Amino acid sequence: MIIPAFLDLDWVSKSDLLSGKKDHTLVLDFSETKKIDSAGMSFIHLLHSLHQKSGGKLILKDLSPDLLKNLQSWSPTAAKQTGKKKSENFLVRTGDAVLSFKDTALGALSILTEMLYWGTFGLLEKRDIKKGALGEQMYQLGYKAFGIVGLLSLLIGIVLALQTAMQLRVFGAGVFLAPLVGITMVREMGPLLTAIILAGRTGSATTAEIATMVVGEEIDALQTMGINPIQFTVVPKFWAISITMPILSILGTAAGILGGYFVALLYLDLSSSLFWNELGKSLAMKDVFAGFIKSVVFSWLIIWIGSFYGFKVRGGAEAVGKETTASVVTGIFIIIIADALFSFIL
Repeated sequence: MIIPAFLDLDWVSKSDLLSGKKDHTLVLDFSETKKIDSAGMSFIHLLHSLHQKSGGKLILKDLSPDLLKNLQSWSPTAAKQTGKKKSENFLVRTGDAVLSFKDTALGALSILTEMLYWGTFGLLEKRDIKKGALGEQMYQLGYKAFGIVGLLSLLIGIVLALQTAMQLRVFGAGVFLAPLVGITMVREMGPLLTAIILAGRTGSATTAEIATMVVGEEIDALQTMGINPIQFTVVPKFWAISITMPILSILGTAAGILGGYFVALLYLDLSSSLFWNELGKSLAMKDVFAGFIKSVVFSWLIIWIGSFYGFKVRGGAEAVGKETTASVVTGIFIIIIADALFSFIL
């Protein structure tokens, strides 16, 4: 849109730019503009703020150096006044925080609902999924994590068993090492450790991939073509991690128990047959079932949180990094809370 030679209150009052949708790119041509009054300055900053909040962009084309200087010098003053005003009113800040939390919670629930629907019943309506995407995601999210999950679980199992064995040896109760390590790894440490590793690896990768698509306007392009972005980007990851996470959890549990087995043999001088017999007698199906349920729920949490922060991003590369970091921190935090709740239920 071409801006007139004098951007004043009269032109701003007649303009309908503030009432339209702001989720697109708007270009204002200032090639003919010679002067802007305070109403025009406020109009440009308000328009920029509305587009930024809605995910759109405002581009100022052919703005003269003098007008650009005036626009930049006017902005900090307004920002300082706004910040000072906000800091003086505790109730306003509290209200803003509550509204922001409400918007975040509704956005997160919306992503979760769409992910579960389009990943299950929605597949009967339409399948906006790229051919071979499930296999590719299983390779990226599951197979490539086998090494790190197995190695870290083995080391954690050795440390856990060694600390336990030191105390059991004092009381001559080394034979109880197998049940202690076995139940701990099957019910708790196997699923939890695997989930924390994947929250850092898979969760961050999911957020970064989706956020980059949002910044590059690829998500807008998918919607323009009538393709559901949740089904196209999130559903293959949802099913891939739902399948691979329990397998990785079993691998991590086995590696941790193997670490305990080495400690039993080398530190407590237990025989192999005694270790495995005691382990077999102590484990029950409910322990295996609890570990399986945890691994599946943790996998959904990882993809849900990673996708939410990916779609939430606004801005450029800096915003992508910021949301990726927030995704990892929130993912680990939520997984630990969920594990604590499972301890009371299962």
